[in-house]
Amino acid sequence: MLSTATLTSDSTVLNMAVNRLYGSINWREYGLGRQQFGTHEACADDFISGTTVDFDQVFANYTYLSSNGWVQQYWDRTYQNIHYCNLVIDNANKSNAKVSGTLYEAQGKFFRAYYNFDLTNVFGDAPLRDHDPSLAEYNIPKSTHAEIIDLVISDLKFAIDNLPTRAQWGTSGLGRVTKGTAQGLLAKVYLYEQDYANAKLYAEQVINGGEYSLFPDYRALYSPDNLYSAENMMPGGFIFNSSIWTGRWYSPFLQWQGLKSLGANACLVPSQSLYDAYESGDPRLKASLLIKGVNDTIPGFNNNNAVDFSGSGTNTKYANRKLIWPYSYWNNSNFNFQNVNPMFLRFADIVLIDAEASNELGNTADAQKYLEQIRYRARGNKTFAASVSAGENGGAGILPEITATDKATLRLAIWHERRVELAMEFNRWFDLVRYNKVANPDGTDGTGYTYALLHDTYGRTNFDYEKFSRFPIPSAYITSSNGILTQNSNW
Repeated sequence: MLSTATLTSDSTVLNMAVNRLYGSINWREYGLGRQQFGTHEACADDFISGTTVDFDQVFANYTYLSSNGWVQQYWDRTYQNIHYCNLVIDNANKSNAKVSGTLYEAQGKFFRAYYNFDLTNVFGDAPLRDHDPSLAEYNIPKSTHAEIIDLVISDLKFAIDNLPTRAQWGTSGLGRVTKGTAQGLLAKVYLYEQDYANAKLYAEQVINGGEYSLFPDYRALYSPDNLYSAENMMPGGFIFNSSIWTGRWYSPFLQWQGLKSLGANACLVPSQSLYDAYESGDPRLKASLLIKGVNDTIPGFNNNNAVDFSGSGTNTKYANRKLIWPYSYWNNSNFNFQNVNPMFLRFADIVLIDAEASNELGNTADAQKYLEQIRYRARGNKTFAASVSAGENGGAGILPEITATDKATLRLAIWHERRVELAMEFNRWFDLVRYNKVANPDGTDGTGYTYALLHDTYGRTNFDYEKFSRFPIPSAYITSSNGILTQNSNW
């Protein structure tokens, strides 16, 4: 544990504390696989349980309780990371720091915004930690979602004003958060808050800023070889180092999603619903899913024979191909030791944010333009007309250009595009929750998009939007607070 005294007296240690914030991103995924999947994916429709029945019997069926250990572990780790952010922010500009503290502070505030935004999406109202607390301040009541978002916005605006661009960081700074990263996250915050004018404003700053762009090859985007591509706005890749880690040092991000025959636990597998969401001929399907009987071989593995899908859960037909690479990529010949390249924030998300915000603002032309940029890349960087001219798919093209002008129709097209473009990247559950507010602003159960989708279409009869759109505050903290911390409504 780094003490305040150490931080204020040694700028080298302060720099190490900043670097620890970057380490917390990939550790949050790799060390906390079940907590992350439980609170960000399992309640939605892109995954089903493989070998871990808790996901189906607890999360997917909405029968988890406020005492659920995975939810508590997510709470613990997130507040721990906010604590590390506050240590950096509170000590960044002490007089005996030998380098400019503003850059440290800007990185600390970016990550504090990131974690607080994530926290309030999971829990709604929650205790707000805007500084490293004294012992007397550890037990505090909840702040509202709006108050948390106010701090998130303030932190991100500070980060925008004080972070370097990707070019200014230079090659040695690849992987650092940038001015564009902060602009992109702020655009996402405003989209979630239905402030479409500001969502579009900040998304356009990223798009026009030139820092980031769509990677030309959708499949290769996820390769460990492309960790710092110009599309990856917030790199959090995991690089296995056998000189540091020995024994059973597995990556839960891999272990929880792979297949049994690959040596993984196969806790979660892609759903039939996700497979069915891809349009006919969409190349992103085979780029994203390892499909039994279709593209189910891994170069160099099992003598290039078909992968065995058995043992990975009832009716397992698919695996997340975004993290499955040739056998030559498997460190120590172990699937769970691969280097991996997950996406925490990428340029395609920002383009789709601009498309959605434009549509809600009545700017149909921009909505169509930005939606088409995503589909253009999906076609292999071809227009629909060029695909037809080349005779692909019998002249039918791969993906048609979206020409809808009706706001509701175009909204659903953009939402569909978000699902397939960002599949299995921890966006789907939060999207489903916020869609209900967009399509059903009066909040009446039974008529909203999310309620109908989860309750009616997928038969999850236990789903109740008012209750399950937010997770419960862990009961252990309610009890230990002696009445200061109160439970979320409907729990």
